[in-house]
Amino acid sequence: MDEPKGQTIFLSIIGIATLLIAIVGATFAWFSISVTGNENPSDIVITSGNLGQVSFTDGTAIDIGNLMPGTFTTKTFTVSQTDPSATGQISYDIMLNVRSNTLSPNAEGEFIHKLTSSGNTNGGTLATLKETPVPTESTIIGSGVIEGYEVHTYEYTIGLNNVDRDQNAAQGKEFSGYLSVKISNEGVK
Repeated sequence: MDEPKGQTIFLSIIGIATLLIAIVGATFAWFSISVTGNENPSDIVITSGNLGQVSFTDGTAIDIGNLMPGTFTTKTFTVSQTDPSATGQISYDIMLNVRSNTLSPNAEGEFIHKLTSSGNTNGGTLATLKETPVPTESTIIGSGVIEGYEVHTYEYTIGLNNVDRDQNAAQGKEFSGYLSVKISNEGVK
């Protein structure tokens, strides 16, 4: 009489363990992301969600030294939801992470950056940043929203404007930082 009761308990434990493994596996499949074009994956900050893909064509690092007036550096990247059946909304922030910036304080507002965008095929919101002086501390430079199946393409430009005055104060100064994309506090809806 104890034998069937023992088998029932054993089979119940096996059933619960199988169910837990299936739930964990489904959770990992749902919260997945792919990153390409970055030699240092620790520069990418992802909190949660089914973002799909963040791809940096030119890498994330921005290292500028001895910048000549009129010289600019460009970084191209995409933020996309690659699942054609996706219908959810994902909010994200684009960060400029400053490691060091001795150029901005000496460039009299001429060391500038901007963010231009294209895409938005499904009603989402693209991030933009008009030409502004580069900050000395890390900051969010734009926020976007992916609406379902979309690809948002960005071009980040940073450099020293050439103006008709002496810019020698910026000589020998440098900037070091990197770009990152993370799901914002609103996250996935």
